[in-house]
Amino acid sequence: MELTSTAGRPVTERTADMWSQAVLRSIGTMREHLGDDLSLRTLAQAAWLSPFHFHRVFHRLTDSTPARFLAAWRIAEAKRLLAYSDDSVTDVCMHVGYASLGTFTSQFTRVVGVPPGRFRRLVQAYADVPFHDIVERLGAALAPPEHPEVTVSVDGGPGDGALAVIGLFDGAIPQRRPAGCAVVRTPGTAGLVIPPDTACQPLAMCFERSVTVREAVAATDLDRCYVAAAPGPILLDDATSPVTVELPLRRRRPTDPPILLALPLLMAVAGADLVDTSLAAADC
Repeated sequence: MELTSTAGRPVTERTADMWSQAVLRSIGTMREHLGDDLSLRTLAQAAWLSPFHFHRVFHRLTDSTPARFLAAWRIAEAKRLLAYSDDSVTDVCMHVGYASLGTFTSQFTRVVGVPPGRFRRLVQAYADVPFHDIVERLGAALAPPEHPEVTVSVDGGPGDGALAVIGLFDGAIPQRRPAGCAVVRTPGTAGLVIPPDTACQPLAMCFERSVTVREAVAATDLDRCYVAAAPGPILLDDATSPVTVELPLRRRRPTDPPILLALPLLMAVAGADLVDTSLAAADC
Protein backbone atom coordinates (compact mmCIF):
# COMPACT_ATOMS: atom_id res chain seq x y z
CA MET A 1 0.00 0.00 0.00
CA GLU A 2 1.41 3.38 -1.02
CA LEU A 3 1.23 5.91 1.78
CA THR A 4 0.17 9.45 0.97
CA SER A 5 0.20 12.75 2.83
CA THR A 6 -2.94 14.71 3.70
CA ALA A 7 -2.48 16.49 0.37
CA GLY A 8 -2.63 13.16 -1.47
CA ARG A 9 1.06 13.10 -2.42
CA PRO A 10 3.19 9.99 -1.85
CA VAL A 11 5.33 10.29 1.27
CA THR A 12 9.05 9.69 1.26
CA GLU A 13 10.55 6.38 2.34
CA ARG A 14 11.97 8.10 5.44
CA THR A 15 8.55 9.45 6.43
CA ALA A 16 6.88 6.09 5.82
CA ASP A 17 9.49 4.43 8.05
CA MET A 18 8.96 7.04 10.77
CA TRP A 19 5.20 6.48 10.63
CA SER A 20 5.65 2.71 10.78
CA GLN A 21 7.93 2.93 13.81
CA ALA A 22 5.50 5.31 15.53
CA VAL A 23 2.59 2.94 15.01
CA LEU A 24 4.65 -0.05 16.14
CA ARG A 25 5.55 1.77 19.36
CA SER A 26 1.88 2.45 20.07
CA ILE A 27 0.92 -1.17 19.32
CA GLY A 28 3.67 -2.32 21.67
CA THR A 29 2.19 -0.12 24.38
CA MET A 30 -1.25 -1.57 23.72
CA ARG A 31 -0.06 -5.17 24.01
CA GLU A 32 2.03 -4.53 27.11
CA HIS A 33 -0.77 -2.70 28.93
CA LEU A 34 -3.98 -4.36 27.76
CA GLY A 35 -5.37 -4.26 31.29
CA ASP A 36 -4.87 -0.51 31.61
CA ASP A 37 -7.08 2.38 30.59
CA LEU A 38 -5.21 3.55 27.49
CA SER A 39 -6.34 6.92 26.16
CA LEU A 40 -5.62 8.31 22.71
CA ARG A 41 -3.20 10.77 24.32
CA THR A 42 -1.29 7.95 26.04
CA LEU A 43 -0.94 6.01 22.80
CA ALA A 44 0.06 9.15 20.91
CA GLN A 45 2.76 9.84 23.48
CA ALA A 46 4.11 6.31 22.96
CA ALA A 47 4.23 7.06 19.21
CA TRP A 48 5.90 10.46 19.80
CA LEU A 49 3.14 12.19 17.85
CA SER A 50 0.34 14.60 18.62
CA PRO A 51 -3.03 12.88 19.22
CA PHE A 52 -4.51 14.33 16.02
CA HIS A 53 -1.57 13.35 13.81
CA PHE A 54 -1.24 9.96 15.51
CA HIS A 55 -4.89 9.08 14.84
CA ARG A 56 -4.54 9.85 11.13
CA VAL A 57 -1.22 8.02 10.75
CA PHE A 58 -2.45 4.99 12.67
CA HIS A 59 -5.55 4.67 10.51
CA ARG A 60 -3.51 4.94 7.30
CA LEU A 61 -1.16 2.15 8.30
CA THR A 62 -3.66 -0.23 9.90
CA ASP A 63 -6.97 0.67 8.23
CA SER A 64 -8.38 0.85 11.77
CA THR A 65 -8.74 3.46 14.47
CA PRO A 66 -6.54 3.09 17.57
CA ALA A 67 -9.60 2.39 19.71
CA ARG A 68 -10.86 -0.43 17.48
CA PHE A 69 -7.36 -1.87 17.15
CA LEU A 70 -6.93 -1.88 20.94
CA ALA A 71 -10.33 -3.51 21.42
CA ALA A 72 -9.39 -6.17 18.89
CA TRP A 73 -6.10 -6.95 20.63
CA ARG A 74 -7.87 -7.27 23.98
CA ILE A 75 -10.12 -9.97 22.56
CA ALA A 76 -7.18 -11.57 20.73
CA GLU A 77 -5.23 -11.83 23.98
CA ALA A 78 -8.30 -13.26 25.70
CA LYS A 79 -8.45 -15.94 22.99
CA ARG A 80 -4.78 -16.76 23.53
CA LEU A 81 -5.20 -17.05 27.30
CA LEU A 82 -8.30 -19.22 26.94
CA ALA A 83 -6.43 -21.48 24.51
CA TYR A 84 -3.14 -21.78 26.40
CA SER A 85 -3.78 -21.11 30.11
CA ASP A 86 -5.94 -22.46 32.90
CA ASP A 87 -6.97 -18.98 34.04
CA SER A 88 -10.66 -18.63 34.78
CA VAL A 89 -12.81 -16.63 32.38
CA THR A 90 -13.14 -13.97 35.08
CA ASP A 91 -9.35 -13.70 35.43
CA VAL A 92 -8.97 -13.48 31.65
CA CYS A 93 -11.63 -10.78 31.56
CA MET A 94 -9.78 -8.66 34.13
CA HIS A 95 -6.37 -9.31 32.56
CA VAL A 96 -7.41 -7.79 29.23
CA GLY A 97 -8.94 -4.67 30.72
CA TYR A 98 -12.65 -5.42 31.20
CA ALA A 99 -14.19 -4.41 34.51
CA SER A 100 -17.43 -6.32 33.87
CA LEU A 101 -17.59 -10.04 33.12
CA GLY A 102 -20.96 -9.54 31.45
CA THR A 103 -19.60 -6.88 29.10
CA PHE A 104 -16.57 -9.03 28.28
CA THR A 105 -18.71 -12.11 27.58
CA SER A 106 -21.07 -10.14 25.34
CA GLN A 107 -18.25 -8.52 23.39
CA PHE A 108 -16.29 -11.77 23.05
CA THR A 109 -19.36 -13.62 21.81
CA ARG A 110 -20.24 -10.82 19.38
CA VAL A 111 -16.86 -10.65 17.65
CA VAL A 112 -15.57 -14.23 18.04
CA GLY A 113 -18.84 -16.06 17.46
CA VAL A 114 -19.08 -18.16 20.63
CA PRO A 115 -18.93 -17.43 24.39
CA PRO A 116 -15.54 -17.67 26.12
CA GLY A 117 -16.26 -20.93 27.93
CA ARG A 118 -17.43 -22.76 24.84
CA PHE A 119 -14.51 -21.34 22.89
CA ARG A 120 -12.10 -22.87 25.41
CA ARG A 121 -13.79 -26.27 25.33
CA LEU A 122 -13.79 -26.39 21.53
CA VAL A 123 -10.12 -25.43 21.35
CA GLN A 124 -9.26 -28.08 23.94
CA ALA A 125 -11.18 -30.71 21.98
CA TYR A 126 -9.43 -29.95 18.67
CA ALA A 127 -6.17 -28.41 19.91
CA ASP A 128 -3.76 -30.60 17.93
CA VAL A 129 -5.90 -31.09 14.81
CA PRO A 130 -4.33 -29.41 11.76
CA PHE A 131 -6.18 -26.21 10.99
CA HIS A 132 -5.95 -27.11 7.31
CA ASP A 133 -8.12 -30.21 7.93
CA ILE A 134 -10.86 -28.12 9.55
CA VAL A 135 -10.82 -25.59 6.71
CA GLU A 136 -11.06 -28.45 4.22
CA ARG A 137 -14.22 -29.66 5.96
CA LEU A 138 -15.57 -26.13 5.91
CA GLY A 139 -14.97 -25.89 2.18
CA ALA A 140 -16.81 -29.15 1.56
CA ALA A 141 -19.83 -27.83 3.48
CA LEU A 142 -20.09 -24.51 1.62
CA ALA A 143 -22.08 -24.59 -1.61
CA PRO A 144 -20.99 -22.02 -4.23
CA PRO A 145 -23.71 -19.47 -5.16
CA GLU A 146 -25.53 -19.94 -8.47
CA HIS A 147 -25.16 -16.26 -9.41
CA PRO A 148 -22.05 -14.81 -7.77
CA GLU A 149 -21.81 -11.02 -7.70
CA VAL A 150 -18.19 -10.88 -6.59
CA THR A 151 -15.37 -13.09 -7.86
CA VAL A 152 -12.42 -13.17 -5.48
CA SER A 153 -9.04 -14.29 -6.79
CA VAL A 154 -6.50 -15.40 -4.18
CA ASP A 155 -2.85 -16.13 -4.76
CA GLY A 156 0.39 -16.13 -2.80
CA GLY A 157 0.62 -17.69 0.65
CA PRO A 158 2.68 -20.77 1.51
CA GLY A 159 2.77 -21.84 -2.14
CA ASP A 160 1.81 -25.49 -1.58
CA GLY A 161 -1.84 -25.39 -2.54
CA ALA A 162 -2.89 -24.46 1.00
CA LEU A 163 -6.52 -23.56 1.62
CA ALA A 164 -7.50 -19.94 2.20
CA VAL A 165 -10.69 -18.75 3.86
CA ILE A 166 -12.35 -15.74 2.23
CA GLY A 167 -14.89 -13.66 4.12
CA LEU A 168 -16.96 -10.56 3.45
CA PHE A 169 -16.62 -8.45 6.60
CA ASP A 170 -17.91 -5.07 7.71
CA GLY A 171 -14.39 -3.66 8.04
CA ALA A 172 -10.69 -4.43 7.98
CA ILE A 173 -10.78 -6.54 11.16
CA PRO A 174 -11.91 -10.15 10.58
CA GLN A 175 -14.49 -10.36 13.32
CA ARG A 176 -18.15 -11.31 13.67
CA ARG A 177 -19.95 -13.60 11.24
CA PRO A 178 -19.09 -12.62 7.65
CA ALA A 179 -21.83 -11.76 5.16
CA GLY A 180 -20.36 -14.38 2.84
CA CYS A 181 -17.71 -17.05 3.13
CA ALA A 182 -15.77 -19.33 0.81
CA VAL A 183 -12.76 -21.63 0.86
CA VAL A 184 -10.33 -21.71 -2.05
CA ARG A 185 -7.20 -23.70 -2.77
CA THR A 186 -4.44 -21.25 -3.58
CA PRO A 187 -4.05 -19.99 -6.17
CA GLY A 188 -7.72 -19.99 -7.07
CA THR A 189 -10.99 -18.08 -7.30
CA ALA A 190 -14.33 -18.16 -5.50
CA GLY A 191 -17.69 -16.52 -6.13
CA LEU A 192 -19.61 -14.73 -3.39
CA VAL A 193 -22.91 -12.90 -3.03
CA ILE A 194 -23.14 -9.59 -1.17
CA PRO A 195 -26.41 -8.92 0.72
CA PRO A 196 -28.45 -5.96 -0.61
CA ASP A 197 -27.42 -2.50 0.62
CA THR A 198 -24.49 -3.96 2.55
CA ALA A 199 -20.93 -2.67 2.29
CA CYS A 200 -18.49 -5.57 2.66
CA GLN A 201 -14.71 -5.72 2.63
CA PRO A 202 -13.25 -8.97 1.26
CA LEU A 203 -10.55 -10.41 3.51
CA ALA A 204 -8.63 -13.67 3.25
CA MET A 205 -6.50 -15.69 5.63
CA CYS A 206 -4.37 -18.78 5.20
CA PHE A 207 -2.11 -20.81 7.48
CA GLU A 208 0.73 -23.16 6.69
CA ARG A 209 -0.26 -26.83 6.84
CA SER A 210 1.76 -27.41 10.03
CA VAL A 211 -0.39 -25.00 12.07
CA THR A 212 -2.73 -26.64 14.58
CA VAL A 213 -6.13 -25.45 15.74
CA ARG A 214 -4.72 -24.08 19.00
CA GLU A 215 -1.99 -22.18 17.15
CA ALA A 216 -4.45 -20.82 14.58
CA VAL A 217 -6.93 -19.42 17.08
CA ALA A 218 -4.13 -17.76 19.07
CA ALA A 219 -2.64 -16.42 15.79
CA THR A 220 0.56 -15.17 17.44
CA ASP A 221 2.93 -16.70 14.87
CA LEU A 222 3.26 -14.11 12.11
CA ASP A 223 5.56 -16.24 9.95
CA ARG A 224 3.02 -19.03 9.39
CA CYS A 225 -0.08 -16.86 8.94
CA TYR A 226 -0.93 -15.14 5.65
CA VAL A 227 -3.56 -12.45 5.12
CA ALA A 228 -4.97 -10.27 2.36
CA ALA A 229 -7.46 -7.42 2.29
CA ALA A 230 -9.27 -5.56 -0.46
CA PRO A 231 -8.41 -1.84 -0.65
CA GLY A 232 -11.83 -0.95 0.69
CA PRO A 233 -15.47 -2.06 1.06
CA ILE A 234 -17.68 -3.08 -1.86
CA LEU A 235 -21.27 -1.90 -2.14
CA LEU A 236 -23.35 -3.25 -4.99
CA ASP A 237 -26.61 -1.89 -6.36
CA ASP A 238 -28.95 -2.95 -9.17
CA ALA A 239 -26.82 -1.10 -11.73
CA THR A 240 -23.53 -2.63 -10.64
CA SER A 241 -21.97 -5.29 -12.81
CA PRO A 242 -20.29 -8.29 -11.19
CA VAL A 243 -16.88 -7.30 -9.88
CA THR A 244 -13.57 -9.10 -9.47
CA VAL A 245 -11.32 -8.61 -6.46
CA GLU A 246 -7.71 -9.75 -6.28
CA LEU A 247 -6.34 -10.74 -2.85
CA PRO A 248 -2.58 -11.41 -2.83
CA LEU A 249 -1.75 -13.25 0.38
CA ARG A 250 1.28 -12.09 2.37
CA ARG A 251 2.65 -12.86 5.80
CA ARG A 252 0.93 -11.06 8.64
CA ARG A 253 2.70 -7.93 9.83
CA PRO A 254 2.80 -6.48 13.34
CA THR A 255 0.63 -3.60 12.09
CA ASP A 256 -2.11 -5.96 10.87
CA PRO A 257 -5.17 -6.29 13.11
CA PRO A 258 -5.58 -9.66 14.83
CA ILE A 259 -7.87 -12.35 13.42
CA LEU A 260 -10.82 -12.51 15.80
CA LEU A 261 -13.30 -14.74 13.99
CA ALA A 262 -13.12 -18.03 15.89
CA LEU A 263 -12.39 -21.44 14.51
CA PRO A 264 -15.41 -22.79 16.47
CA LEU A 265 -17.63 -20.61 14.29
CA LEU A 266 -16.05 -22.13 11.18
CA MET A 267 -16.63 -25.56 12.68
CA ALA A 268 -20.28 -24.73 13.28
CA VAL A 269 -20.65 -23.64 9.66
CA ALA A 270 -18.85 -26.74 8.44
CA GLY A 271 -21.29 -29.04 10.19
CA ALA A 272 -22.42 -30.08 13.63
CA ASP A 273 -20.70 -33.45 13.21
CA LEU A 274 -17.41 -31.67 13.85
CA VAL A 275 -18.52 -30.65 17.32
CA ASP A 276 -19.17 -33.16 20.05
CA THR A 277 -22.63 -32.71 21.51
CA SER A 278 -21.12 -32.64 24.99
CA LEU A 279 -19.54 -29.31 24.02
CA ALA A 280 -22.70 -27.76 22.67
CA ALA A 281 -23.94 -26.10 25.86
CA ALA A 282 -22.93 -22.44 25.84
CA ASP A 283 -21.82 -20.71 29.00
CA CYS A 284 -19.40 -17.96 29.99
